[in-house]
Amino acid sequence: MLFNSIQYPVFLIAVVLLTFTVRKRNYQHILLLLASYFFYALSGEFFLTLLLFISLLTFYCGEWIYSTENLRYKRLYLTISIIGALGILGYFKYYNFAVLGLNQTLAALNFSVALQVYNIVLPIGISFYTFHALSYVFDIYRGKMEPIDSFTEYALFVSFFPHLVAGPILRAKDFLPQLREKVTFTGDNIKCGVTRIGLGLVKKVVIADNLAYYVNLVYSNPDVPIQNSNSFFIIAATILFGLQIYFDFSGYTDIAIGSARIFGFVFPENFNQPYLSASPQDFWRRWHMTLSSYIRDYIYIPLGGNRNGAARTYLNLIIAFTLCGLWHGAAWNFVLWGAYHGLLLCVHRAISTPRKIYDQFSAISLPPAVSNVIKILVTQYFIFMGWILFRVSDINDVWYCINRWIFIDFSTLIAGFTKYSDILKLNAVLLGIPIIIILVLSRKHLTIDAVRSVARFDLVDYLFRLRIGYWGIYLIIVILLIFCLAPSRSPEFIYFQF
Repeated sequence: MLFNSIQYPVFLIAVVLLTFTVRKRNYQHILLLLASYFFYALSGEFFLTLLLFISLLTFYCGEWIYSTENLRYKRLYLTISIIGALGILGYFKYYNFAVLGLNQTLAALNFSVALQVYNIVLPIGISFYTFHALSYVFDIYRGKMEPIDSFTEYALFVSFFPHLVAGPILRAKDFLPQLREKVTFTGDNIKCGVTRIGLGLVKKVVIADNLAYYVNLVYSNPDVPIQNSNSFFIIAATILFGLQIYFDFSGYTDIAIGSARIFGFVFPENFNQPYLSASPQDFWRRWHMTLSSYIRDYIYIPLGGNRNGAARTYLNLIIAFTLCGLWHGAAWNFVLWGAYHGLLLCVHRAISTPRKIYDQFSAISLPPAVSNVIKILVTQYFIFMGWILFRVSDINDVWYCINRWIFIDFSTLIAGFTKYSDILKLNAVLLGIPIIIILVLSRKHLTIDAVRSVARFDLVDYLFRLRIGYWGIYLIIVILLIFCLAPSRSPEFIYFQF
């Protein structure tokens, strides 16, 4: 069941009404758990058994880890939970990828052996609920929390339908305490939740889905292969894809957070204006924040973090973010994307410490505001170049696209204009970007102050605080935007495939 389908609001309203009629906390949790299982069962009954198995495995492993004083047994139960959960994830998500790679290696070495490749269907959301479940075991092992007595509440944490398919990634120690109180519906929570859902739908259906058409013209439409696209088209499509994936995923997150808020649950934020980041490190503090903090706490720091010298720190960054890329998908372009971001973080760390070369160079003879804008533009140049790795359908197209991104080719520009009329529309969308850059880089404090005000503006809070009459107008506008501007077919959310 997609958040952008007509079935979802019907389902959500039905669950709200049923939960409202139930007075006891335990029964409310059972109802929400059954509703979440029904929500997930629509993607396949067998997949529901996987979700239930991972929930049972990590629940009891967490209990066994806490109840024993023997460190050896603690590690044993931790290992069992990791192997069990990641083993299932590895089979469904990475088996064919690993086998194909191994078969290619054997063929290159002139071995006639070839392992069997199976038609494996990836269970929707398996990467997310596996991470949810393992965070519970990790935090118990590290002494950050105690196990919960109720399996119903734990299973609800793992499978609660707003976050089940694509996050945000929850920590047990943050969500489970919210289950200590019964679900109480308030006007403020309902208004805030509906406001967030409306904003998320506009981001997804009106903005992201319309951008997808132009992105696909360059990246995936067989009538316009990448090899026939010049630099301008590659750059334009890449920038639009960066916007598409942001509005698509942040739109999903808004709907998830809003849906949970209606029931009184508070989910962590997942985005904080990532395209205003002034460094690669700053970007990962703003983009998919629940995943980046998960990678930091459960992979990067256990590897040693930055405690064992510069060389080990760089290696840990590369490993952590390569795994982050692999988590996104079983394909070499995702692996390269993760390693690329690890490399960006290493380079930034090398030039920013200990001599602060990065800050000194970017601040020479420039006001602080202008210097910060330059940092943002430089950072985003490399961030958006990384989206090429993320978006390409064929790994063989990576070098061609990056080459066109770095070395702009104007020779085929006029021919491309005459041949691809639809991409002209794509280019027209970007005409305002140079104007905006010029305005931002100007030394007029009025312009810089205006940009700062826009960046700090909290649209959700503003819409939530509208008086009920004006808020009703907002909802009418959302509905009109969706009916008038949504494409005829709205694709599923990008992160559903992860």
